[in-house]
Amino acid sequence: MIVILLTVGVILSTTASFIFGVPWLMPFLGAAVPYPILFLQVRRQQYKSAFWWMLLWGVFQSIAVIVATAIAPQTAAKVILRGQSYTMEMFHWIRTGEGMEGTVRLFLPDHLLHYGIFCLLCVVTLSSAALIFGTWMLNYMNFYVAELVKISAKPWLAAILGWYPWSILRVIGFIATGVALAALGLNLLTRIKGEVPKSAFPKTYMLIGISFVIADIIVKAVLAPIWQKLLLSALG
Repeated sequence: MIVILLTVGVILSTTASFIFGVPWLMPFLGAAVPYPILFLQVRRQQYKSAFWWMLLWGVFQSIAVIVATAIAPQTAAKVILRGQSYTMEMFHWIRTGEGMEGTVRLFLPDHLLHYGIFCLLCVVTLSSAALIFGTWMLNYMNFYVAELVKISAKPWLAAILGWYPWSILRVIGFIATGVALAALGLNLLTRIKGEVPKSAFPKTYMLIGISFVIADIIVKAVLAPIWQKLLLSALG
């Protein structure tokens, strides 16, 4: 049942976003699909289920945005916030090797800032605003992947390489962190009400989140120069 809800929800939210054409609405609609599932699973202390359902949603959301961008690229360019600017930034890096993506001293502060904002939003809003923030980042990444495949001389290779391995690690890290800090936020809310939390903070998922975010940074630093050359080959 949850799989069906996620599938239908992702299709409807993406379609509605493209029809309404309001850029800021897209991450809100996208995040509204999985959040009730995340919240209920965390409240029931079913952290493993929350993690895997959110990961599945991330896959569905990515597929939907990539397909929608391929079908209606002009609408996607208007609706997906930072889609065009991020794509131009990535294409410049692929063609020249210059830019934030391949330079640790440039991308590290940006990564840490995004993770810090995400963590704060998780605790303060029980991961609701953090999910909107994460959906925004997920959407513009998928816009870029769709555009990369479209203009590549080897679209099959571009499709394989488009989602960077370090970006996948980052998504996993953010999801695990979101699950852990949503639970922390619920515990803090319970204490504010003068009650004793019924569940302990799920440290395991917080450690998984931090580990994957660190792995993202390390893998990116090592593989980005290699990946840039592979992508350049795909572009032709």
